[in-house]
Amino acid sequence: MITGIHHVSAFTKSAVENRAFYTEVLGLRLVKNTVNQNNTRMRHLFYGDYRGNPGTLLTFFEIKRLGRARREQDFYGTTYLAVPNGALDFWEERLTPHVTEMERTNVGLVFEDADSFRIMLVEMDEGILPENATRHTDIPADKQVIRILGIDWHVRDTERLADFMKQFLQMESEPLTHFIPSGSDAKTRMGRGSIDHVAYRVTTKADVAKWHQKAVDAGLEIVEFVDRAYFTSLYFREPNGLLIEIASDTPGFAIDETVETLGETLALPPFLEGKRVDIESNLKENDK
Repeated sequence: MITGIHHVSAFTKSAVENRAFYTEVLGLRLVKNTVNQNNTRMRHLFYGDYRGNPGTLLTFFEIKRLGRARREQDFYGTTYLAVPNGALDFWEERLTPHVTEMERTNVGLVFEDADSFRIMLVEMDEGILPENATRHTDIPADKQVIRILGIDWHVRDTERLADFMKQFLQMESEPLTHFIPSGSDAKTRMGRGSIDHVAYRVTTKADVAKWHQKAVDAGLEIVEFVDRAYFTSLYFREPNGLLIEIASDTPGFAIDETVETLGETLALPPFLEGKRVDIESNLKENDK
């Protein structure tokens, strides 16, 4: 059974600027500094709560020469993040020096990062657990980002998507997951701030394997089924072509770093350790 969103993955032009914004301004913790396992020249950063819990993770692939996105048809839009009740005034003041545009609506506080990745902070009647509150930041725990609430889907056929979510994924639409008709005839071009995929949570590797068989039986376009060491992943496309991942909660990020030292070193899964020297060399070259 899918239990919610595991992570949302997008593109950034600058890992340095991206890291500064998400760790220093938003107060998330860098919980895994690694590489794209399908292209190890590409840095892959994971941000989340202190323990790197699934459901809190925003991840970014760095592509230095990435152009502007063109959002026309079939793309992911706003990502909604929960903050505690009464926190939006704090966040409006904190974000003002760091974003060029921001709007306070009756739903929440919406803004974009430097790559035009769009976020809305939404107040919820909950708070972050003490053990999950990040500790490197000056943001008090009663104002910190708690978790991912949902995401906007802009697609040509909202009815097919809604049916797919209900019949195949067996998920009812969440209050902050919206299916929005995209009226453009032009194709979307991925670029800075574009969301590559949304990942949904299941508990174990065996659960992902069951979803893989279910997807095969349903005749879906399977993009990849792979053990990424930190979690097992299944990628496939919904009827409009957007990429979806199903990812396991286990084993998590503490298999090669302690919880206390998450994100402090370049972490590589065991099957890439033999290529560490080359990977580190390529990343240094890309950083010039």
